[in-house]
Amino acid sequence: MTHARKASRSARRPQPQPSPYDTGARCEAKPWIPYGERVTEATPAESFGKVDFDDEESGTVCVVYLERDKDGGYTLHVAPLSEDRKVRVAIHYERGAARVTSAQASAAAA
Repeated sequence: MTHARKASRSARRPQPQPSPYDTGARCEAKPWIPYGERVTEATPAESFGKVDFDDEESGTVCVVYLERDKDGGYTLHVAPLSEDRKVRVAIHYERGAARVTSAQASAAAA
């Protein structure tokens, strides 16, 4: 195969697209404690389940964790780490094939 044909074939290969993490469209989840670790002095129980969400510059935007309540329900904790950035929480419910956002759900409940 000639050099020109090799170059032509490689030019047709699709180039990888930047991920949503690379473009800043979505923050990357970074768990504090890897799965399978045990509670120790170095890895206290309070740190389990906590996740940093980092922006495209590796700056942590917020820390999130989900905790079971005494009544069997759950509370999602979101701790923004900067007063300069807006962090919004949107709750989505899956009902069959339809996705219902928190605004639609509260309107439907009213």
